[in-house]
Amino acid sequence: METELLGIPSTVLTTRPFISQARAMSRMRGDPEYGLAIIEHPIVTLSDSELAERAATAAPQVMECLVDR
Repeated sequence: METELLGIPSTVLTTRPFISQARAMSRMRGDPEYGLAIIEHPIVTLSDSELAERAATAAPQVMECLVDR
């Protein structure tokens, strides 16, 4: 969200357990509809190929958020 203040379109990537925290943060920052790209949890234990799958899931969501802003 900080990059938005610099004029750089952005979105937040989060995993499902952290959706409510991400939404709360966006509300606190004055943008309750801030775009989220949501992927399955966890990510820290994933292999490179599994991480690539998560990125492939996130990419269209990120693009949608950026185009809609």
